[in-house]
Amino acid sequence: MSGKLNGKEYIRKLINIEYMSIGIPLPFFIWVYLESTAETLIPIIHQDYNTSVLILVIATSSLLLVWGYKNYNKRLSEAKEKEFLLEKLQLYQRGSTILFISYSISSMLISIGFFLTDFQIFAALFGIMIVLFSINNPNSRKVVNDLKLKDHEREIILNGLDLS
Repeated sequence: MSGKLNGKEYIRKLINIEYMSIGIPLPFFIWVYLESTAETLIPIIHQDYNTSVLILVIATSSLLLVWGYKNYNKRLSEAKEKEFLLEKLQLYQRGSTILFISYSISSMLISIGFFLTDFQIFAALFGIMIVLFSINNPNSRKVVNDLKLKDHEREIILNGLDLS
């Protein structure tokens, strides 16, 4: 691998960040889900409090996601004002990283809520998080569209050219 950064390597870094963000909560969720379907998961919190835990997890996750999106949009706005492509890409990567970290933490909270209650709605919520991860999957077209790149900058990202 060369020491120079190019459009292809940049997109690969963004994808790695996304995969790590989902890769952290996913094994825990899978374990909880399998235990739940095998009916060997014993809820720690009494079922009378399932709704309370659900509301708490949804509220906390929603706040995290809103914060992540606001931060992402702020970095995106800052990036659009920059003159050089490398500066734009650095800000975009920071914003994307924060967004995916907020997804990861929210997914982990949902998994913990599922573990504590064995309330099946948490499985559906985790599915929604997977959809959010998929919708915001970083790719070259998304970066170009989000940053509104033109001409040569656009070609660098789309064709994986060196950042010079």
